[in-house]
Amino acid sequence: MKTSSVLYTVVFIVIVILLPSGSVSGAEYHGLVSMDDYYSSDSASTYDFHLLTTRVRLDAGKLNKAGNIAFHFEGRERSNLGSKDYSRSSRNEQIDVLNLDYTGRGKVYMAAGRLWPKELYAERVDGINIMRQLSDSGFGFFAGTKPDLYSQGFNSNFTAAGVYYYRHKKNNAANFAGIHNGYKGKTDRQYFYGQTSYFPSNKISLFGTMTADIDQTTKGIDLSNAIVELSYRPDYRKGLTVGYNYFRAIRFYQSMDFDIDTGRQQSYYIQGDFRLTDKYALYGRFNLQTLNYNSFEQKLSSSTTYQIGLRNDNLFNRQISMDLNATKADSYGSRYDTYEIQFSRYFNDVLQLTLHSAYLQSTSDITDYTDNTITYDFSGYYSISRMWSLSLSYQGMEAKDYNTNTISSRISYKF
Repeated sequence: MKTSSVLYTVVFIVIVILLPSGSVSGAEYHGLVSMDDYYSSDSASTYDFHLLTTRVRLDAGKLNKAGNIAFHFEGRERSNLGSKDYSRSSRNEQIDVLNLDYTGRGKVYMAAGRLWPKELYAERVDGINIMRQLSDSGFGFFAGTKPDLYSQGFNSNFTAAGVYYYRHKKNNAANFAGIHNGYKGKTDRQYFYGQTSYFPSNKISLFGTMTADIDQTTKGIDLSNAIVELSYRPDYRKGLTVGYNYFRAIRFYQSMDFDIDTGRQQSYYIQGDFRLTDKYALYGRFNLQTLNYNSFEQKLSSSTTYQIGLRNDNLFNRQISMDLNATKADSYGSRYDTYEIQFSRYFNDVLQLTLHSAYLQSTSDITDYTDNTITYDFSGYYSISRMWSLSLSYQGMEAKDYNTNTISSRISYKF
């Protein structure tokens, strides 16, 4: 089995160079190291999936006497332990974050390397980010190349640059940005991004986000996606939320050599909960979704989903949490009913065990196909100490034409 040494090389450099200097300069280190093991067998597949993923996150601060230089790293490496490669389009090793940042006098912040622009997580670049921080707001810009969309490696063909402004108040927050994406020196995409949250009282909250693209052929502005959600909770016993979602496929005008359906998808939903007693709470949700795509027939363009559920926080006075719910959906030419039940319990605040089971009845009007699927899974999380934790889960699924078995585990060390 051949694995890459990129992740381990970076970790080695950090340990050998940065950590010894920390004992002298008083640097501070925080991070996480975890190993995930995933195994899945499917009776309808000729081979099983077995993946081992190592993840490392490290934040090292106060690396100089002034205490204003920091180092950040996030990376992962995947090893295929099965007979077939899981995916050939992505690399087994990926570096998500690798940068140095500096916070100087006058509240000037600068970062260089692979980074997400501070206060703006719409783009990731291999470049720089410079920001001016004010008392409750700030503005900045970033520029650089973009990691390859598939391999996440360095690719000079893709570039990104943008300016942004943010504001954080006690009862409201907002981020706004204008971003330019390039490909081989030409405009690939240009768009505006905004996000806001508002809390007029401790009972009401409003959240919204929006992305609007500039059409490079007509120079008009098209809405790409939007989310609006309003929540009202007058007291701890009841709450109500209404929301709207809008999504449309994003078009890249230079790097994309194929046509896409630019139709839109939108949904409206309302959900609420009501505490019947100190232990029992009733909740429900209704969702109406419409798809306006050229590839969809008009009669298949809408979907409705109803859900109702009952929770108990202390079943039989045994500190057992129970969730029982049912979902009924009429979805784009098919119908399904789902019934779920879940039990969960904490033991001495260090061990959590969860048992879940679901029964799904589905019918397709297009193919006249029906199926009944049973899912059952068991999971556990154990906090060994303040730094070590372990989790393990098993899921089984049985349907008419296939069955699957999945086992996953994770061991983590937090420092």
